[in-house]
Amino acid sequence: MSKIFVFGIGGTGSRVLKALTMLLAAGVKTKASEIVPIIIDPDSACGDKTDTVAIMNQYSTLFDSLSHQEGENLLDSFSTKLSKLDFTSEYVMPMGDNTNTQFQSYMHFASLSQENQALVNMLFSKDNQNADMSIGFTGNPNIGSVVLNQFSKSTDFLTFASNFAPGDKIFIISSIFGGTGASGFPLLLKNLRFIDPTLNIPNAAAIAASEIGAITILPYFNVKSEDNAKIDSDSFVSKTKSALSYYERNLNGLNVLYYIGDSQRGVQEYGDGGIQQRNEANFVELASALAIVDFANNSYTMPSTVYKEFGINKDVADITFPDLGSTTYNQIAKPLTEFTLFSKYLKERLHSSTSQVWLENYVNSVVGGQFYGILSQFTTAFLNWEQAMESKSHARRFSPFVLEARPKDVFGLAKGIPVTSAFGVSASNWDLYNHYLNKKDCASSANQIGKTEEGKFLSHLLLGTKKVVSKKFKF
Repeated sequence: MSKIFVFGIGGTGSRVLKALTMLLAAGVKTKASEIVPIIIDPDSACGDKTDTVAIMNQYSTLFDSLSHQEGENLLDSFSTKLSKLDFTSEYVMPMGDNTNTQFQSYMHFASLSQENQALVNMLFSKDNQNADMSIGFTGNPNIGSVVLNQFSKSTDFLTFASNFAPGDKIFIISSIFGGTGASGFPLLLKNLRFIDPTLNIPNAAAIAASEIGAITILPYFNVKSEDNAKIDSDSFVSKTKSALSYYERNLNGLNVLYYIGDSQRGVQEYGDGGIQQRNEANFVELASALAIVDFANNSYTMPSTVYKEFGINKDVADITFPDLGSTTYNQIAKPLTEFTLFSKYLKERLHSSTSQVWLENYVNSVVGGQFYGILSQFTTAFLNWEQAMESKSHARRFSPFVLEARPKDVFGLAKGIPVTSAFGVSASNWDLYNHYLNKKDCASSANQIGKTEEGKFLSHLLLGTKKVVSKKFKF
């Protein structure tokens, strides 16, 4: 299929892309064979962004170790390619050095005429003018709108346009209650749908006519109050109302628009930006990533915009799989259970299983090597991501698993999911897991899927996991 270019704007955009990467690793199915994530964030050191980039790089290494023949359905995990545009090796669209300064310097305030300086003083407060844009727009969409309106004239937009082809699709992730996302979304949409013909942008007609979807994320957390804080949770609702009012009057050209938020909001630690901005993962971000999956799996035609919202089956503080709607349950319950079990086996059992027949060939060639280190980092990040979604800092938590080690009840990890006996097999817990990994058909299939010895190891583990989950869990 054609590519989907996914623009993740600001810190929220990065966190949703992280959730999407985790879902793709787990094997959530999408009709897209290739997704091109593009992060737009003036905060070059944003912790959420650097974490997401690292995870997507790890995903790509694991993806590259496997063969991906068309029509092959043995594995769902790591089956969707994450691609980078030519301008970057880090999935990030550079904002240029001119944003690493105060807003007044960006506008060349000192060189403006007296009349124009008076106009700037009327439109922007002194705090706005002195704002340090190197840490983002810190809840000021009026600043972001000025900077991001130059997007279509940048060499980076030219690079994106050069990579676009007829039939490709575009998706935009943004929050509505901050600065970067609230300002970036409508401007990005405008620049995609209405490209200035005098700029001679390649593939402009294909971009303007493409299928474009977006998710706008309403408030779903608050931040701790701090003296002299640049971001105030008390303003989130008023900013959201203003932005929604603007969107209603001016947002044109979307095929589908997804809305999500949560009235039950926990509290995140305050951070101005940079490495301090590293929010705990939230279920809203996972659900937002599912909007991208929905967009990939369906077609939405103009002229009218389709509007979609997300809901759970039961309004509970601690969400488990049975609390989800049937569509979401069918999409994520089995894949997340498989990949959680897979990750826990690597963490809790693999190093005491080196005498197992299936593992003997990999002990010297894979275990302990660079690839194994990347896999371990990714699965650790996956388990930490799940752990963060059930943090006490959230007013509404996603806690479908028992994540602590329970070697005598390995398969009791998925809350509310019935477990059955593996008929005709006397082994239990991790011994049962190894039983299926030792099967010859598992090794044979792994040899077909893995392009390298490392890929064979990865696919062997994933195939064994699918087998044991199919035997033990009643999905």
